Amino acid sequence: MTPTPGLLEVDVLVIGAGMAGAMAALAARDAGATVAVASRAPGATALSSGAVGVAPDPTASPDEPLAWLRAPVEAARRLAARRPDHPYAAVGVAGLWRLGEALRFAARQLEPLLAPPLERPRLLATPAGNAVRAALCQRSMDAGDLLAVRGPLLVCGFAGHLAFDAALVAAGLARYTPRGGPEVGDAEVALPFDDPAARPHELARALEPPGAAERLGEALRIPAGALGAGAILLPPVLGLDPAARVPERIAAAAGMPVAETLSDVPSVPGLRLHAALEARLRVAGVARVTGEAAGAPAPGRAVEIGGTVVRAETWILASGRFVGGGIARRGALVEPALGLPVQAAEGREAGVHLARRPAASLTVRDRRAPQPLLSAGLRVDAALRPVDDRGRPVHPRLLAAGAVIGGHEQATDGSGLGVAILTGFLAGRAAARRGA
Repeated sequence: MTPTPGLLEVDVLVIGAGMAGAMAALAARDAGATVAVASRAPGATALSSGAVGVAPDPTASPDEPLAWLRAPVEAARRLAARRPDHPYAAVGVAGLWRLGEALRFAARQLEPLLAPPLERPRLLATPAGNAVRAALCQRSMDAGDLLAVRGPLLVCGFAGHLAFDAALVAAGLARYTPRGGPEVGDAEVALPFDDPAARPHELARALEPPGAAERLGEALRIPAGALGAGAILLPPVLGLDPAARVPERIAAAAGMPVAETLSDVPSVPGLRLHAALEARLRVAGVARVTGEAAGAPAPGRAVEIGGTVVRAETWILASGRFVGGGIARRGALVEPALGLPVQAAEGREAGVHLARRPAASLTVRDRRAPQPLLSAGLRVDAALRPVDDRGRPVHPRLLAAGAVIGGHEQATDGSGLGVAILTGFLAGRAAARRGA
């Protein structure tokens, strides 16, 4: 590409800087392409639990031993076989079998934050006392894997702090003991500082200064010793900055492994993940542009975003869904950046005509049932190119990744960040080849 004065000229433009956009940019950059990422604001990644779910196993029995959990790639393959509209099915067998490669790539890119993937999923606790499968997790959560705890697990909350009910969490996790999970107990200890009304991010910051994490670890010794615990599980507030090494300092003072649960919103682990992605993009040399790409033309043409004019031969749309602004409700469901056709599905019926209906008509009363509204998005081919209502690629050098792709409910089907990582990785690699 010949440089033009006044233009930011790159091989690949990624629209969106959440997990999907960041993985796409990093995968393209790692393959030798020059890359710019455009985003208007933080997306849904900062709201995530902090771990990466790939897929629930739709064939698993609810009472089977925990040791029988299928590997993430196999669980995703089974989900794709049952859900032909899911992004895992859209990328085809060859694309889906690169899921392990994509997960390892993500773990390497975010190595200071994420623990490396295992051949099996980790089983991690939520603040509600459930346990969910995760293909990747933050290092601060690793020691809480129910399949790895050696000895009883002590769930510990903070006295006077009502945001985390240790007894409730312990009672929920005890349901997994007959299936091979650890014995579980609960306790409360005093906060190492005087602010029982502190919000999660304030608790996280308060544990970072010298001495704070150590005081908490020393306080945990008594209840952990009484239980004969093999590990301690704490609320998801173990520092905002991984460089502060809060979990490691607590564990050293307590004399045993320490972990935090997954998080609800507001999510300290989600904020950590967002910060890690931003830092990695800077280190990788990805150009950043802040602004909205609404009404953009097409790949290969110049587009103005937030006062910066960008031109790239290949674009990747990774703008998210409703939270990120990739899909908007304006009477009908629309994709605002490029005006691409949005498709929705209801039962066995699917198409752009459903997206033109009022949003309320795409919801069902049973909250546990699939919600057509929440799975609406772009339809893509196996190369992740958005297609029109006849199944034809909209543009040969336009790709999509993450939640903007329809066919899955990323908040409820257990495959949200797994879809983001796989499709982002595949789109980034493909874009690097197209932009070369």
